[in-house]
Amino acid sequence: MSESDTKGKALAKKESLSHRVIYRQATIAFIVTAGIAWTVPLAFSGFRADQTLSRFWLFLSDSGAQWGTGPLLIVTTALVMAKHSGTKERMRKGSHYLGSAFLILGAFAVTNEFVTKPYVAAPRPYVLKLEAEELLEADAFYALPDKKTRSLLLSETMKEHAENSLVQSLHPKVRAHWELETGFSFPSGHSLNAFLLAVFIAFLIRHLFAKGKHWLWIPFVWAGSVCLSRIALGVHTPLDVTVGSLLGGLVGCVVLRSGLLDKVIP
Repeated sequence: MSESDTKGKALAKKESLSHRVIYRQATIAFIVTAGIAWTVPLAFSGFRADQTLSRFWLFLSDSGAQWGTGPLLIVTTALVMAKHSGTKERMRKGSHYLGSAFLILGAFAVTNEFVTKPYVAAPRPYVLKLEAEELLEADAFYALPDKKTRSLLLSETMKEHAENSLVQSLHPKVRAHWELETGFSFPSGHSLNAFLLAVFIAFLIRHLFAKGKHWLWIPFVWAGSVCLSRIALGVHTPLDVTVGSLLGGLVGCVVLRSGLLDKVIP
């Protein structure tokens, strides 16, 4: 066996071991998140104006959407570029990472929103809660052709029943969030994207920082918090976030296993 082959095998073994640390962290995070989701009474614990954690849960939830994932991708891209030398190499590695991450996240987000969710057609918990209050009918609500039409109907329903105790108790920003999130419930797209992105960030932390292996838990704590916030706001069930986080974690680990991310490190 040549010296280059020996070095190649040693490097592959080292990469495999470093990946296992991330797989383990992702597994622990999933188990803890699912355990809390199913055992702690979080449902609708952060949707009323008088609930002190409403704004906190909403902030966590929004961090798993466009305004959160977008900046995280930009920051991690800048980190990848900073670890290389030469403008051309930095641009090449940064573009490789950003393009790959964006395509993977975007592909699964689009598939989930326009294929998986409509196929399962599970109503959101808050829609069922409003139905129980006789403010709307879930079947008629989801019979509407698109999210924009549903959002308009929900907004008009809230205004029409402004004196209803449930409507009055709603935190204004949570109410706006409900009016925006009028798609189907299963599985949670926020949870899927958060865990998928957490794997990517953990990989970069592990490889681009001297003591990165000690901080791998940080992105997974964030991802788990995003999942739990969706339950507290009443837009997802424990099953939604459990399946979403499982899918996101699995896809992230498959991408890691493929070696695609290894190409962006120095």
